[in-house]
Amino acid sequence: MNTGTLNVPRNGHTATQLENGLVLVVGGKSSNGTIVASAELYDPATGKWTVTGSMSVGRTAFTATLLQNGEVLVAGGSDYAINCYATAELYNPSTGQWKLTGSMTRQRCLHSATLLPNGDVLVSGGANSIYDYSKPTVNSSEVYNPSTGEWTATGSLNDSRASAATLLLESGEVLTAGGYSNAGNGAANTYLTSAELYNPSTGAWSLTTSMSPGASLPTTPDLLSEGDVLIANDHQFYDPTTATWTATGAIPLVSVALTNATILDNGEVLATGSQCKSSKDYSCTPTPVAFLYSVSGNSWSQTGSMNYVASYETMTLLPSGEVLVAGGNSRGIGALSSAELYTP
Repeated sequence: MNTGTLNVPRNGHTATQLENGLVLVVGGKSSNGTIVASAELYDPATGKWTVTGSMSVGRTAFTATLLQNGEVLVAGGSDYAINCYATAELYNPSTGQWKLTGSMTRQRCLHSATLLPNGDVLVSGGANSIYDYSKPTVNSSEVYNPSTGEWTATGSLNDSRASAATLLLESGEVLTAGGYSNAGNGAANTYLTSAELYNPSTGAWSLTTSMSPGASLPTTPDLLSEGDVLIANDHQFYDPTTATWTATGAIPLVSVALTNATILDNGEVLATGSQCKSSKDYSCTPTPVAFLYSVSGNSWSQTGSMNYVASYETMTLLPSGEVLVAGGNSRGIGALSSAELYTP
């Protein structure tokens, strides 16, 4: 069902569930193509959005990480000009204000950020530019220390990759899989099936079993109740104990592209998408669809659909068990200001 409307239409933004129950939405690309620095808060109790402090610069293709002290770390991103940013800043929910913190060792956008068990933040991979194929993708990684506000280089990925699916495992290791790579020679992107594990104790990445060939880019991964990792758009999951990838049951509709997914309180996974396999297939009229993945049955079933077909939207599991979907880009409309709630 629909809920309050965003103050600024946006896609390519981030959404972070804060400790006070509010949802912080920040950055992204507006309906007129401007990369925005503004931020706003969603209150689940009232269903309303309230403007809060803005970042120092507009960003898209960046990461936002909730730290153990309750602040939100935003790192990197792009203004859609030639280069990406190395800068980072912190949002304080108590004051509603942002402040700059230490810059990364290099510029990055379309990278991954993972909160480690010790409270540090691992940033890995990414791109030097969103669209300039003369600039290569990145294989370096670095760690942010919230106590000092400083970044320190750590082990490099075996494959440079951007837009990868990355998640903290129950073991404390970090899994990154898929994404795309570019050597910076002007050639088209190469989509990856390889996967790697980061060991925080050694600071090193090691290759693990590769995914089966699937979708061009993975959706955000979800950690299932038994410790497996589901990547919905590729319809497969990774078992860390055996280092194997296994296909899920088939989606009950053909020509479906899943664009986002989140795990629910009951352990099922909600995934949204479109019945057009490609958002660039203009001969197809996109129809919104949504599915639930059952872990016990390894099967998908159709559930209620959103009102719009959206890409680059955000999904946030609320304390109530509902899922907030905010913004995104819809063909023929552009950036959306709409927000919807899914009630399991």
